[in-house]
Amino acid sequence: MPQLPFEYDHDTLAAQCITRSILAYLDAHGYEAWSQPNRRTAKLTGASTRDPYGANTNRWRPHPNSPRGVPDILGFRRADGLFLGVEVKAGRDRLRDEQITFLNQLKAAGGLPFVAHSFAGFVQSFERRGLHLSTVNNTSALPYPTELPGPTATYEEPAPYHP
Repeated sequence: MPQLPFEYDHDTLAAQCITRSILAYLDAHGYEAWSQPNRRTAKLTGASTRDPYGANTNRWRPHPNSPRGVPDILGFRRADGLFLGVEVKAGRDRLRDEQITFLNQLKAAGGLPFVAHSFAGFVQSFERRGLHLSTVNNTSALPYPTELPGPTATYEEPAPYHP
């Protein structure tokens, strides 16, 4: 039987599937969301495909430009800018202390924290909060201006480029 060029990890593939499904769901419900590059990849390090996983520690190595604890999915509601963070967990993966701290800080700041062990579980939590309902863009009730005064489009002559 041929060997795979990498270690097969069903939990990682499941997490990627959950993440893609959540991103599509959020987009369909008026949210702008993206997946955070929280893991170091071989493309960034120029090393072999086994480099992102620390065999000695049995943990993924963190991405060098991402703070510890940042959720796998970040985004905001297009209608009002409400921020959300979704930590995706699959298989035996559990929340780390840094992740719990980040999600608690997000909640304290008025954001929407989620922990998704499955796509169905995420949808259930999302809908239980009533977030799937269309939001009316009532900007008159907001305590801050939603449009800048004056013309909405500006154009400045690009600076000349000198190599």
